[in-house]
Amino acid sequence: MSTMPHGRALVLSIASAVGSSSSGPLAKALLEGGWSPIAVALVRLAVAPLVLVVPAVLALRGRGAEVGSARRGIVVLGIFGISGCVVCYFNAISRLPVGVALMIQYASPLLVLAWTAWRQRRVPPPVTLVGAAVAMAGLVLVVGLVGGSGTSIVGVLWACGGATCLATYFATSDALAELPPAGLAFLSLAVAATTVAVLAAVGAMPLHWSTQSVDIGGHGTPWLVPLVLLVLVATVFAYTTSMASVGVLGARLASFVSLSELISAVLIAWLVLGESPRPVQLLGGLLIAAGVVLVRVEKAAAVPVS
Repeated sequence: MSTMPHGRALVLSIASAVGSSSSGPLAKALLEGGWSPIAVALVRLAVAPLVLVVPAVLALRGRGAEVGSARRGIVVLGIFGISGCVVCYFNAISRLPVGVALMIQYASPLLVLAWTAWRQRRVPPPVTLVGAAVAMAGLVLVVGLVGGSGTSIVGVLWACGGATCLATYFATSDALAELPPAGLAFLSLAVAATTVAVLAAVGAMPLHWSTQSVDIGGHGTPWLVPLVLLVLVATVFAYTTSMASVGVLGARLASFVSLSELISAVLIAWLVLGESPRPVQLLGGLLIAAGVVLVRVEKAAAVPVS
């Protein structure tokens, strides 16, 4: 088990959520600039492992046996927890506002709660259930910040797929917590990149990109700028810090802390895409924070399922 202090893990989890929150606005800027969802996902996931090669080799030196025993979990994490989540999310935001797509996708903490309850044959304590309800209520209010676009059924379905994959990400990362974060991020991102490359190669989704400038905050910006930020901040930094914290916080609490990504994403979308927030964000944010606190103070004991 990781010896990282709980407080530091919580800080890393929040930092990961903030870093990851930039992926939606940055990717949507590229999508609106002529890129297809699978093209953005492929570049994001293919370049990120290259950045992590050296730290991953150093972190995994002498741990071949551990990697071998965890290979199935790494494959599941890469295929479903990362590539599935990224592909679903990018397809969702190509049809929905960033906030709407994230609100649907971040129903995943409820799926994590359901999974852990089923796996452990235990009903979460009432305080956890109340925390879940409060956090979801906050999400409903926050999503009201984003307007203007009609609802796309296809976009909603993609976002629902993303929610399932996100729940898989937290549950699998928790199970693989013994591996060094840099090593785990490298291996799982490599699997994810291979998965997306196969989808692109067989023509499962349209693959096209553009070298034209993209609109960032109302200004024409070279396409490399959002792409580099997408790889370094929203992928390498976000996944490494997330995997480092999940092993300490556990899948349930980490998934709830990551709800802060929604608020951060809405703010970044406001700056990058011009999606203006409304004052109701404050109330929604307070409810999300209250939900996280309620989950945090849950007692270790749970009620066995009869």
